[in-house]
Amino acid sequence: MIGMDLARRVGLVLCRCKKFSESVDCPPHELEKILREKFSEAHGIFVAWQVQSIVWGKFDGDKLLLKDDASPNFDDWLECRVFNRREELHIKRAGEKFVGRYVRDDDSGAETYYVDSFARLWGERSATTDGWITLRDAARKISMSVPCDDGDQKFYGLTTRNYIGSDAATGLSGYVDYRFVAIESAWDGD
Repeated sequence: MIGMDLARRVGLVLCRCKKFSESVDCPPHELEKILREKFSEAHGIFVAWQVQSIVWGKFDGDKLLLKDDASPNFDDWLECRVFNRREELHIKRAGEKFVGRYVRDDDSGAETYYVDSFARLWGERSATTDGWITLRDAARKISMSVPCDDGDQKFYGLTTRNYIGSDAATGLSGYVDYRFVAIESAWDGD
């Protein structure tokens, strides 16, 4: 074991996989089309950093949806990650379009190593509704709703896959890319 992930009481393990990656460049109105073409699994979670807030949502295989099936406003988006256990699309606004990369773990990619880590999201579960969990931080009087089907735990967090590479000039290894993987329940410390 490399270390301990205290939010889940799971050892951090160095794993091997094959990773496929390609650049993405698209206007905002084509984002859902790109997802339908690229995502091999017809579902995912997304998080978007907007001018005024951060929003969480779901990709249902056809459309990006917010809680209560509302549609997102792409004009406000600065950055977005759409992800599931196998793949991720990560884009950032560049003028009138989005640029970034699509990455997928599968046999068509280059061999690499990774370590999955886990970071607990702030707040405790205060409500569960139709695949959504509301996390509330009572002391700061803030809350957020995140898509998650595991709705009976107190705490939740984000699993991140950290890909490892080495610098040819120095021979040093380190994280060269990362992607979001899943929202999962966390250990509550009891």
